[in-house]
Amino acid sequence: VLIGAFTIAVSLFLLLFGLWAAKYSSERSWQEYYVVFNEPVTGLTEGSGVQYNGIAIGTVEELSLAPQDPRQVIARVKLQADAPVKIDTRAKLSVAGLTGTTFIQLTGGSPEAPRLTARDGRDLPLIRTEPSALQNIADTANRLVARLDQVLSDENVKRIPQTLEHIENMTGAIAHQGEDLARTSFYCAVDRTIY
Repeated sequence: VLIGAFTIAVSLFLLLFGLWAAKYSSERSWQEYYVVFNEPVTGLTEGSGVQYNGIAIGTVEELSLAPQDPRQVIARVKLQADAPVKIDTRAKLSVAGLTGTTFIQLTGGSPEAPRLTARDGRDLPLIRTEPSALQNIADTANRLVARLDQVLSDENVKRIPQTLEHIENMTGAIAHQGEDLARTSFYCAVDRTIY
């Protein structure tokens, strides 16, 4: 009984030590960062990928709204500890293909720049963002719609029939003058042949 109890205790100790060591090594091989977006993160979910210049290096662990400004979205990401995240590294939203999944794309990070560390009393380093292509397209579409709305205002819509009528009158006058001009050039040509 004594030998059996000792064997079970040692086995449990080794199992617990193995689990602790695995957890410690897995925590050491990953580094967490915050990424704060000033745009909607439609399609980005917990578990979405994070890529650095197209290479998968981590995942999105948590998404939340910023408590001070609900227009901002805070993403907590877990990246490989050896990923070269520098102070000039930038994050933006990207989409895999036309109808693919949304992920975070990291770019930049010059060789001489220092590694990114936590500052301003934050518990994790903060990766700065830049507007994504999706946001640029959405902003351009919004501006185009606003301008189109101005062009097609009620006042301008009322003027369209008058403008068309003026164009029709002007083209009729030009056509009439064209006939007169053709006749004049014909007579000039005839006069030259006579002389």
